[in-house]
Amino acid sequence: MEAGHPKPPEPPYLGGLPANDAALPADAPASASLLGFRVGGLGFLLPISLHCEVIEPLPVNPIPKVEPWFSGLLNIRGNIVPVIDLHLLPGETAAPPKKRYLLAIGRGEKTMALWIDGYPQMLAEMTAPLPSLPALPQQLMPCARDAYAYQGQIWLKVQFEPLFKTLGIRQTHKEEATL
Repeated sequence: MEAGHPKPPEPPYLGGLPANDAALPADAPASASLLGFRVGGLGFLLPISLHCEVIEPLPVNPIPKVEPWFSGLLNIRGNIVPVIDLHLLPGETAAPPKKRYLLAIGRGEKTMALWIDGYPQMLAEMTAPLPSLPALPQQLMPCARDAYAYQGQIWLKVQFEPLFKTLGIRQTHKEEATL
């Protein structure tokens, strides 16, 4: 960069943060290793090593004759990204908030976007799963590995590759194999 020209702001990437605590938000747990985001009455957990990006709502191009939860396609830096609204899965009863964000998961051609209810938060690894999964929409059942109760919220460890396949979306994320 030339002198006198400020560096453009970086997008608000959330995944792939360095392991030192100085890179985490001030209110993050000291042992933060998960990224948590909410959709309705459920929280979802991702490893912080997975590349994620919060995006202000952009115009999503709808596609006719698809399931209601498939919002359409979005262009993110030249990549066509499918957008999913988990609020519209059968069995989900919570209404979406007025202000929502898009969470892009993955990179390049392997990117998916989900509507989320607020900014994600850093969470510590949860070690004591609930004895059974809560009632979930049918599409989430094959993808949910464990459920946890934390600060009055149910959090699910979900494998997003099987979720995207269950929803009929062919994207794959090798980085998720360990979640």
